[in-house]
Amino acid sequence: MSNPTVFSNARSFTTHGWLICVWILITPFQYGYHISALNQIQAVLTCRSEANPTLMLSMLPACIPMSELTFSVITAIFTIGGLAGSLLANLVMDRWGRKGATTISALLTSVGTGLMGISTSVGVLGFGRFVIGLGSGVGICLAPVFLSEIAPSSISGNVGILTQLGIVLGIMLTQVMGLQFATPTEWRAVLFLSFALSAVQALLGSIASESPVWLGNNGQHDKKKEVHNKLWLAETSSTSTSSDSDPLLDELEARREDAQIVAITVPKLFLARELRKPLVIVCLAMASQQFSGKFVRFV
Repeated sequence: MSNPTVFSNARSFTTHGWLICVWILITPFQYGYHISALNQIQAVLTCRSEANPTLMLSMLPACIPMSELTFSVITAIFTIGGLAGSLLANLVMDRWGRKGATTISALLTSVGTGLMGISTSVGVLGFGRFVIGLGSGVGICLAPVFLSEIAPSSISGNVGILTQLGIVLGIMLTQVMGLQFATPTEWRAVLFLSFALSAVQALLGSIASESPVWLGNNGQHDKKKEVHNKLWLAETSSTSTSSDSDPLLDELEARREDAQIVAITVPKLFLARELRKPLVIVCLAMASQQFSGKFVRFV
């Protein structure tokens, strides 16, 4: 028997809803983490520090000898995996749902980081990096969609920036950890931390909530209402007991009103005078990052 109280207007997340947000945000965090995971440990990883490459540490070598070019290829393999993952993201999300796709992304990341953490050769290291890129490619396409589908319209704008925040925090933490663990005996800890985090995320997938939008699109309307009540706080009305009041329809209607925005095509982007200044600012920002030798991903 459902609660007779009518949820007339979703205002925020419940505690469960915020926990689901944090669970989802592990995915963009991992993406940011692995953008720069190898930067601080490059010297010790590639045997350019004073480490002896023949020294075995817990059955694993202290470093993996490789040239600067080989290290660059290993680093770039992440983007190749990311491209493949992003091309498959829609298929994965539609087939297994948002929750299932998040779990798959976490599993791929855990497998990739595990392989890199125990690698003794360039081949295993590169394959692990590719698998991480595959998981990150799926995840970075998935996370904004998942967050937008579970967020009440009243706070959807604030929730929307959490993806970028997760990426930035991931980049920041991996830089800090790299400074601490860039030693022959500890550099693998940078990878094992990511492995542990993604493994926990995958395990928690069994108790996470699915996207109400995906459930509705797949005809699971009863489950959709149940998930809605778990995710959203709403103003209650003790006087309203009408069965035609559907909070999900109200929410959908509110989002439709917000979505009445004219689509901007690529030609219009270059020709519209009101968009010229923002376009120039973005182009200059991207150019400055490239000339400074740093890579920034705008999502």
